[in-house]
Amino acid sequence: MRWIKLGVVAVTLATATMTSSLAVAPVAPAAAETLFSQYIKPNPGPRGAVTVIGDSVMLGSALETDGYGPSVAQMLVDRGWGPVRMVAGVGLQAGLVASNPGADMTKWVLDKRAEGWDSPAYMISLGPNDIGSCNFRQPCAEQDILRLVDTIGSDREIWWSMITMPSQSDADVWNRALAAVAAIRPNLHLWDWPAAIAPSGITLAADHVHLPNGAEYRKKSALMAIDFTNRLGVSDPVPFAPSPLVARGALTQYVPVAQHRVYDSRTTVRSTSVQIDLSHDVPVGTTAVSINLTAIAPPPPSAAGYLTAYPCGGAVPPSSSVNFAAGQIRPNQVVVALGAGATLCIVVSAPADVVVDLQGAFVPAPAAGGLQLDPLAASRLVDTRRTGRADPLVVTVPAGADVAVLNLTAVDAAAPGYLVAYPCDGPVPDTSNVNFVSGDAAAGSAYVAVSAADTVCVHTNVAADVIVDLQGAFSANGALRFQPAEPQRMLDTRIGAGGWRGQIGVAQTVDIPVAPGNALAVTGNLTMVQPGVDGYATAFDCTRGVPNTSSVNSTHANVAANAITTTANGTLCIRSSVAAHFVFDTTGWWVP
Repeated sequence: MRWIKLGVVAVTLATATMTSSLAVAPVAPAAAETLFSQYIKPNPGPRGAVTVIGDSVMLGSALETDGYGPSVAQMLVDRGWGPVRMVAGVGLQAGLVASNPGADMTKWVLDKRAEGWDSPAYMISLGPNDIGSCNFRQPCAEQDILRLVDTIGSDREIWWSMITMPSQSDADVWNRALAAVAAIRPNLHLWDWPAAIAPSGITLAADHVHLPNGAEYRKKSALMAIDFTNRLGVSDPVPFAPSPLVARGALTQYVPVAQHRVYDSRTTVRSTSVQIDLSHDVPVGTTAVSINLTAIAPPPPSAAGYLTAYPCGGAVPPSSSVNFAAGQIRPNQVVVALGAGATLCIVVSAPADVVVDLQGAFVPAPAAGGLQLDPLAASRLVDTRRTGRADPLVVTVPAGADVAVLNLTAVDAAAPGYLVAYPCDGPVPDTSNVNFVSGDAAAGSAYVAVSAADTVCVHTNVAADVIVDLQGAFSANGALRFQPAEPQRMLDTRIGAGGWRGQIGVAQTVDIPVAPGNALAVTGNLTMVQPGVDGYATAFDCTRGVPNTSSVNSTHANVAANAITTTANGTLCIRSSVAAHFVFDTTGWWVP
């Protein structure tokens, strides 16, 4: 009979007796010549990318031929995951105690990350080789597991199968180590494979480690794919105590200004820290502003990064206003408090030019010409994919609005370009609200003054479809005033902030506290992180149904942010069309 010692990447011909101190196991005949398997299923799926790592126990779930397929990777693809990269092989280990560098899966993760491969979710089946190399000591096993878990990172979700062995007491040492690590690393999710065996009707091989044939491996692969999807395919509620929101200054009213450019580093000097004096551009007493903030990143090999706008004189908040990749032009509306002397500060995390267009000011109420927010239900005003394109596109808004709160989306552009929204009875401003590339959807929010005929116009410099969603309106008779606040991160599904951990799943809705209980609307920044495929998310009032609108759009594996101003009774709901991580930063709220 052919035997394989799990701790060595080699085939050994032997007859041996199973003992608790030597992890030795037979390989099923159909897989006898397969010692290592590595491949990628390249097509993106709506649930996102997955990395599958396993030792010889996983080899039978990696094979597609000789009666073993479909593989667990294909079963993940069938459930909406992708791309999937899988590696499985005899002797592979988590790595701390691996004598063979080629068996060190921690090193493999680092190598693949250096090559550009990473995924938000990992499926792992390792252990029999490691626990033997640890001489069946739990402290060693815990450090071994921690090394791989921490290398993958706390912002990645990890699914790890518990193990069986010839001696269950030996397996129990490893499984207890997994449980101990899971207790301190909330991104580690354990699958109790030993408990799943009996109810599944699966038969183990004589070694009590592997399975005897392809049919049994298919059963196990299906169980793994189902449990993985059920556990990691949705965001899970987790305990979370948010930091208190900090109001900044008095309640304010909105005073629109003619949209104009107040800063452009392309005409000055690019810097990692920007301070802008807005005292000559806003009314006296202004405590916050609405701006369109744009990052213009140089082409590769420059790095991805972000911009954070905040009031000068204070600490840089743990939040972001614009996210960009190398070579991208990324704008975003930002409502942000000002520092002393009407100063605005911007931190630039990676080389990029910064452009700031001013839209309006918030002045303590009562303010001359001040407007208040009408908390309207979100609604779609125009979609030129149905009505036909026009330039300028004339959009009618509800009567009585002086300023419209809009979400503008460009779709199916013929070439890279931009769009700008403005009152139809005024000139086209020399500014932009959304920058886009051909083919992709890009969204941006704006506070746009309304013409005397209750219209807003949208100009695109290249042919593109335009979607306009109404989120609210300002008028002298509006119901709500704005409370500026220190930027505060209220949700980050990568780390469990906000009470949710893991990617928000396909068509999943989560609710998060974003403002004090007396708030009737919120303003903040919603960021969509690396969706599995192109998609969008909608942020909305949890007390109302899901509107037929969108709040942020992102392309596959990208990061996109968009400002929102929407009704929310202290709590905001977010629903995503695809699996993605989400971040939300509150910058203020609205009260009567």
